[in-house]
Amino acid sequence: MNMKMMLAAAVSAAIGFASVAHAEESKPRVAALFTQTVTQGSWDMAGYGAFKAMATKEGFTPSYLEHTTYESAPSVLRQLASDGVKLIIAHSSGYSAAIKEVAPSFPDTQFVLYSYEGSTANLPNYSAWSVDWDEYGFVLGVLAATASKTGHIAVISGEPIPSAERTVQFIKKGAAYANPKIVVDSAYVGSFTDVARAKEIATGAIARGADFVIPAADTADAGIQQAADEEGVLTIGSYTDQSASFPNSVMTSTVMNFDKSYADIGKHFADHQLGNRIITENLSTNGWTLKTPFAHVGKDVQDKVFKVVDELKAGKIKIED
Repeated sequence: MNMKMMLAAAVSAAIGFASVAHAEESKPRVAALFTQTVTQGSWDMAGYGAFKAMATKEGFTPSYLEHTTYESAPSVLRQLASDGVKLIIAHSSGYSAAIKEVAPSFPDTQFVLYSYEGSTANLPNYSAWSVDWDEYGFVLGVLAATASKTGHIAVISGEPIPSAERTVQFIKKGAAYANPKIVVDSAYVGSFTDVARAKEIATGAIARGADFVIPAADTADAGIQQAADEEGVLTIGSYTDQSASFPNSVMTSTVMNFDKSYADIGKHFADHQLGNRIITENLSTNGWTLKTPFAHVGKDVQDKVFKVVDELKAGKIKIED
């Protein structure tokens, strides 16, 4: 079976699942796209849970597609919209170009992106719940640099998509804010799923002196966190509390409020309030937070980090490009 046939079959299966037994026509059909599986990692799994809860709360008929590549996204979006899906949520900033390409042809379908978006291109059927990755990265840089004893940290990302690139940029800014002499190594795995490669890169960074490694590679985060666990350095959990998985190395976890964001998306859709808008998710909107108490460090580290968090919320620290 060739790739186009496989893609068509996958989308048809998702559509068919959503339409089992001729679901009530009064229930709007909604769909979500994920880059990886929804049963592993933290980003897609938690996002799927929030999507499912939103659909249940609003009485929508949901379907979803895993392993949707950015290259195949235009075809997937077209097929879903052509079949009458009224709300399509793409759970990655890498889907932005595909939405902007497809949305003009389907004015009766609302497209929403969750992650990062800088512009909706004035499309009346495109909205985004955009995480402030600048702020997010800045805080990660601050906490890693504050906790580091060697003055050397590393950040390891999956692929150079917009959200990842901005996060790395502002991790470096945050680290320098906390310690102007900090050394920050950065690298891309080239994949969001290659755990072995991520572990190899992290182990190399640790060997060069990094005593805090920041994972930003979704499913491949496990390799980075394993390296930290084995080499006796610190790391963080990404997007959900992962302290139980790596208790010897996770200092804290970033916790994304997926439930809040997806509930907002569902309500805006039900109230016909979507279209050409960007909703920013940050610390002030309770879009994300840090798990407390911090582990493996003194309380002074947590206090210093949350002083910065509070100042960011109050607008006392201005993050510039």
